[in-house]
Amino acid sequence: MKIISTDVLVLGSGIAGLSFAIKAASFAKVAVITKSEIAESNTRYAQGGIACVLDDKDDFKKHIQDTLIAGAGHCNESAVEMMVTKAPEMIKELMNIGVEFDTNNKKLLELGREGGHSHNRIVHINDMSGQAVENALIKKAKANSNIKFYENHFAAELLKNGEVCVGASVWDVVHEEYLTFESKYTVLATGGAGQVYIQTTNPEIATGDGCAMAYKAGAKIGDMEFVQFHPTALFHQNANGFLISEALRGFGAELVLPSGKSFMKKYHPHGSLAPRDIVSRAIFSEMQKYATDFVYLNARHLSAKALVEKFPVIYSTCLSLNIDITKDLIPVMPAAHYMCGGVLTDLTGATNIENLYAIGEVACTGVHGANRLASNSLLEGLVFADRAFYAIKNKISKFEKSKILLDQVPVTNFSNIADEFTLQYLKNKVRQIMWNDAGIIRNKANMTSAYRSLDQIEHTINGLCHRYKPSTNLFALRNIVITAKLIMDAAIKRNNSIGSHYIENKSVVKNKDQVLV
Repeated sequence: MKIISTDVLVLGSGIAGLSFAIKAASFAKVAVITKSEIAESNTRYAQGGIACVLDDKDDFKKHIQDTLIAGAGHCNESAVEMMVTKAPEMIKELMNIGVEFDTNNKKLLELGREGGHSHNRIVHINDMSGQAVENALIKKAKANSNIKFYENHFAAELLKNGEVCVGASVWDVVHEEYLTFESKYTVLATGGAGQVYIQTTNPEIATGDGCAMAYKAGAKIGDMEFVQFHPTALFHQNANGFLISEALRGFGAELVLPSGKSFMKKYHPHGSLAPRDIVSRAIFSEMQKYATDFVYLNARHLSAKALVEKFPVIYSTCLSLNIDITKDLIPVMPAAHYMCGGVLTDLTGATNIENLYAIGEVACTGVHGANRLASNSLLEGLVFADRAFYAIKNKISKFEKSKILLDQVPVTNFSNIADEFTLQYLKNKVRQIMWNDAGIIRNKANMTSAYRSLDQIEHTINGLCHRYKPSTNLFALRNIVITAKLIMDAAIKRNNSIGSHYIENKSVVKNKDQVLV
């Protein structure tokens, strides 16, 4: 059994994990575990940008109010206030490490606008903001000798001594062996769980690993029913969930029916820039009404030159699929995009398990409530990484080492490999159940029946885990079904429609309490 000791163990290499690791490396040795390559994360696919009050005509109160409205009154107001007021500091930090946000002709930061915002306040880098920020953070982290990366390593289980987290058991994908990472503090930054659904904007790696591991370890999980569906994923057989950024609607593109007629004003005064849950349900309703698999986004009335300059990734990707956004309507449909719930934390990212923290999309900090406001996600990752950094820095000098209990460490003597066709079949079965029964519009009776089906599938998957050699796909499948059950269970327990949780047999009873599982 190989034991690797470190001061701080970070699971995940998105904006939250990397920004935390860079700061923590100022006082500690940091190990960063990532199940694929460093750059592969949900952050990389975030097109829009980061919400931040920087205009004299804007103010923190407006950003806070917009966040609370989008969150349907379910947000933790203290968390929202903290996040919003720290935003300018976070943007300045990114600029100091080399992130070059777009500027206007006055050399001031160009501020875009997205759905749910009452003011232009989105700092961005064309339509590839996440990728640009991720690249800058990777460059900074790689230059730090106190940070060591472990690529192609899959965190399988959190390790505990009593109620104290002491590290994690990690599967080395290349050498096919378990490694035990012993750490003073462990930080979950594993991202989201979009792959729980058959239609998603998330990359293959977003399989709910952090939530599943934390749940199995005894961490409290909350608000899992609040899954945000992005209204405009590109509808094309080769699109692979490619996202058409909300910033394009902020720039003036409008949702229309195949006839070319706009429809969003009848659902919300802000039309195509209404909050995401409303837009997604509106599109879904129109798709059902007209028996179509998609609607269109119309940008043809906008400047072709400006579209190409401001949305180069969207333009080139669509063009590669024979869609010219300057001339053609863009076929779009809703897709699972972001988890508003997750591992419950306080305002420092601390969980109920001692020495275990959660930051970024894997965490439930309360800032998003029942529906995330556009471009608050990268901001949340930055702010709570900063809060966790200060919390751990202040505690690490008082750290008392807890032993790793050897009976927790997995041992595998299996040589047989699970059939990939079987794994893919079970994965798609779970994802289709979630799309049908815990998607944009839900029905309590259907969800109850679907939960039983998920239970049976989980039993089958557990059998595979006990019979076959560990693998990335087997771990991911296990985590997908655990996360799916957490979402379904929370959705069944919530009786009223609120935010991104919409049930057909809705009640008028208001319920602001978190659903815990």
